[in-house]
Order: sequence, then structure tokens, then C-alpha cells
Amino acid sequence: MAATTTHEVPDGSAAPSPAVAPPPGNPRFALFDSLRAIAVLSVLTFHVFAISGAINRPVIGDAAAMLGSQGPILFFVISGFLLYRPYVSARVRGAPAPRVARYARRRVLRIVPAYWLALTVLALFPGIVGAFSGDWWRYYFFLQLYSSHTLGGGIPVAWTLCVEASFYVLLPLWAIAMRRLLGPEPRAALRVELGALAVVAAGGVAVRGAAARNVVSDLLATTVLGQCTWLALGMALALTSVAMEHRDGDARAVRAVIEHSGLCWLGAAASFAALTAVVRPGGLFGIARALATTQPIAKTLAAVVLGVAVNALVVLPAIFGERAGGLPRRFLAAAPLAWLGLVSYGVYLWHLTVAELVGFSADPSHFSAHGLDLGRRTHHLETPILFGVTLAVTCAIAAASYYLVELPFLRRKER
Repeated sequence: MAATTTHEVPDGSAAPSPAVAPPPGNPRFALFDSLRAIAVLSVLTFHVFAISGAINRPVIGDAAAMLGSQGPILFFVISGFLLYRPYVSARVRGAPAPRVARYARRRVLRIVPAYWLALTVLALFPGIVGAFSGDWWRYYFFLQLYSSHTLGGGIPVAWTLCVEASFYVLLPLWAIAMRRLLGPEPRAALRVELGALAVVAAGGVAVRGAAARNVVSDLLATTVLGQCTWLALGMALALTSVAMEHRDGDARAVRAVIEHSGLCWLGAAASFAALTAVVRPGGLFGIARALATTQPIAKTLAAVVLGVAVNALVVLPAIFGERAGGLPRRFLAAAPLAWLGLVSYGVYLWHLTVAELVGFSADPSHFSAHGLDLGRRTHHLETPILFGVTLAVTCAIAAASYYLVELPFLRRKER
């Protein structure tokens, strides 16, 4: 495919880059670019607070910890929605399903080149663990999540990429099964498949609940088996979106989202505040396992329900009534936020090491065969300064990664 600056899609909008262009024949949800930015800023904020020590402060530290947990969840919801919607749309329209080869090529070109670059460079300096060890194949092929010996090595945040890679493999299989089991009539299929996704989501809750009670390993809870709740949420939103597209008039709930997007985000803020009060750092998502013993089942369930509410209410205004106005949509339409979403993958891959190098001295004694020794702090930066410097440096690196490495590959997503 020839390189172009914009990519027209059926609804008349345009993608500013191949990175965010939907599969041919599918609409683009432009506000999702900024949702990615919100997700990556949440993760970056958590790591900055952890490195500066502000994570230990009451209230604000707990809020930062919860931001750190909700960032990956938001990424999972986005993936579930955007990747599954083309399958649902094709099924409802009676069109051929997206070809597996095309789907696989798009996924590989989207995540592999930038990840391999970051992993190799960071293994050279500052010397992150594992990439050049006998377990190199685990790190380069998104398998480090499945061994306690490699989980903390490589790029630590890449555990979510392992979950995503598993989801990429499973999604076409789910789509094929649903296509064979369900008819194209959207309303009947919607009810049945929403029920199936509810079962999947409940399975993820059960796995994480068992891990919180030390019945199963924390490792299992971090895999796609424990994170499928959020992916199923995104897929359910995709189903709803397609069903509303083929319905005469909008349902009452959808009209409420279109007309009152501000209430959605107020609800998300209230749910986040409740989540912060319910779950302390390390209590549910394994952010700081050393701080936790066991997690009461009631607290686990409350945190899951609140997490679903937070992410669904944040995402809904970007799905329905994209051009209907309202403060949330105006915020998501801001060009700087959209650009940050465009390069968010690079920000995600590089930000933690940048924050560590900025927040701690680069004294060679702090580097060992196992990489940067986070336990030895030689100076302390105020959290706002560390956040600003980390964001600026990481954005510069991410931009270089995107324009010089990712974009040439992304232009080949469609032949």
C-alpha cells in the first residue's frame, strides 16, 4: 500500500496514520487515540509516584496506584473493542469474516518491531535482565509472563503484551465459533453472545479471586485467564456498537450517553474514587504483592465491579455520539492528547526505564548483571519534576521510535 498521510474510512473521518487506521471497510473511532493517551499517562503516573516515593502518601498515593492498575485495563478494553468489532460487523452484514492472514499481519506489524527495538536497546543500556540470557526467546516472543523466573525481567510492563498476544491468537477462534453458532440477526445474536461473554468475564473474576486468596498462583491471574474480564468488556461494547448501528433509532441508554457524556465521566470519577477507597496498593492486581497478604472476596468483587464501571463510562462517549459534543469529547479531541495516543506504544515501552534513570543516579555501581538496582537511591526528585522530565524524554524517544521504526512497518499492514 502506498504511503499516505490520511486514511479515509466509511464514515468520512480520516486516520492521521496507518497506526490507527481500521481494517478496510470499517469505521474509525477517532477519540480512541486519546483514550490510549489516558491509559499510558495513568501507567506513567504510577511508576513516577513509585520511584519518587510519593506512592506511600495517603490518598494521593493510593489514587496513583489505582491509576497504575486501570491503565492496562483500559488498554485491554480498547483492544477488545477495536479488534473484535470488524468480526461482529462482518457477521451481522453477512460479509466474509476478516481473513486470518491479514489480521495476523496487522497485529505483528503493530507490536513486534517497536518492541524488539526497545528490548534490544534497553538490554544494551542500561542492561535490563533477560533479553540476552538463555531465556531470550521468552522475552522476544511474549512468553516471559508464563514463568516466575522471567516475569520480572525484560521490559516489566510487557506482561500486558503477553496478555495481548494471547488474546490475538484466541480472538479469531472465538469469532469463528460465534459465526457458526449464531445467526446474523443482531438482536438475537447480541443477547446470546453477551451471555457468553459474561461467562468469560466471570471466569476471569474467579481466577483473580482465587489468586487473591492464595488458592492459585498470582502468575495465573496476570495471564489472559485472569485478565479476560476486561477484554470481554471491550468485546461486549463492540457487540453493542454494531447492534445499535443496525437498529432504527438509538436505545434510551445510548441516547443518554450521546446527550450526557459529562455524566458518564462524572460517574467514572465517582467509581474511581470508590475504587481507590476499596483497594489499597498491591491488594488486587499484584502491583506490589509484598504489601498484601490475602484479598477478601467481597473486596475483590467490589473492585471488579468498580473497575468495569470506570472503564466502561470512560469509553462510552468515544463509541456513541463521537461528534455530539460535550466536555469529555472536546477533551478527547484535543490534538496534543491525540498525538500522545499515536505514539503511546513507544511511551509505554520506554517510560519506566527513563523514569528510573532520571529518578536515580546513573552511577555505574547501580548497574549489575541484573540491571538497574532500584533499591539504591542517591537523590530524590520531586514528583512533578520527575513526571515532567520523564514524559518529555519518553515522548521524544517514542516519537523517534514511531516515525523511524513503527511507521515504515505500519504502512505495510495492508498490501
